[in-house]
Amino acid sequence: MGHAQGIKAIAISPDGNTLASSSEDKTLKLWNLTTGEDRTLTPDPDLVFSFYPLAFSPDSQILASGSDELIDLWDVATSQKLDIKSGFSVPACSIAWSPDGTILAAGSSDGIIGLWDLNNYKPLTILSAHSYPVWSVVFSPDGKILASGSGDGTIGLWDVTTSKPLATLLGHSYPVWCIAFSPDGMLLASSSGDKTIKLWQLDMGRDFATLIGHSGSVESLAFSPKGDTLVSGSIDGNIILWQLSSDLEVNVKISPDYILSNSSNLIRSVVFSPDGNIIASGGSDGTIKIWQKVGEKEEERKKKEAANF
Repeated sequence: MGHAQGIKAIAISPDGNTLASSSEDKTLKLWNLTTGEDRTLTPDPDLVFSFYPLAFSPDSQILASGSDELIDLWDVATSQKLDIKSGFSVPACSIAWSPDGTILAAGSSDGIIGLWDLNNYKPLTILSAHSYPVWSVVFSPDGKILASGSGDGTIGLWDVTTSKPLATLLGHSYPVWCIAFSPDGMLLASSSGDKTIKLWQLDMGRDFATLIGHSGSVESLAFSPKGDTLVSGSIDGNIILWQLSSDLEVNVKISPDYILSNSSNLIRSVVFSPDGNIIASGGSDGTIKIWQKVGEKEEERKKKEAANF
């Protein structure tokens, strides 16, 4: 089973048990990563879905999903939508949970970022962030900084406590589609429609490396849990692993450990599992692939068809 149309976003729960996917077919699915079984969540059929962001709460119990009109919160165990009247009314292009699970951030199509207090489900503040849609928001690992990537080609850094801007990072010539903090919080990676990935040193406020390898817009990226590898997915159909210790790029050319549906085309979303042993990718043909890390002996045995990451 799978989605009838292209995958827009995927996310893996922090406990590593569940994968969530959203699709242009206006459905959301929860997949058991052990059995491959899926459950379908049912959003309001009257909603207009141009945006499909997904984010799990740090305790893996709640999934947040976004649309043109609002943010829904879902109970992962029961697949039921939480009946919360919380003011989550925003055309959400992107969603992120703070590391302690107390704040939800959403970047909107009109360039603002909304923050909500999840202790009482009340709005906290609105950040006038960008002049174009906010395609990606992410908290630093210590929860002190919120970063935002926009269609205006800039990256904003915000003090979560004061809601004040800290810096604006300039360097991309096209929209910034995705941003990610390294696990130690020292680096920020960004991917763009200019076909590049940039690595930023936050203490210096500048990019120190530009990774060039994709021939199309880079839609998604993620750090491995150890922070030594960056994975990127592009509309060129390629997934690239970047070994950050040597800036080495490696094209993934492996057979999936198992496939939730058929083969993928344009890559819209890539994520690492919390243990770093798998990469999940979502394609424009409605499929999700699970790429399994292999041990040294297994890699040697399958070296013609597998690449160890």
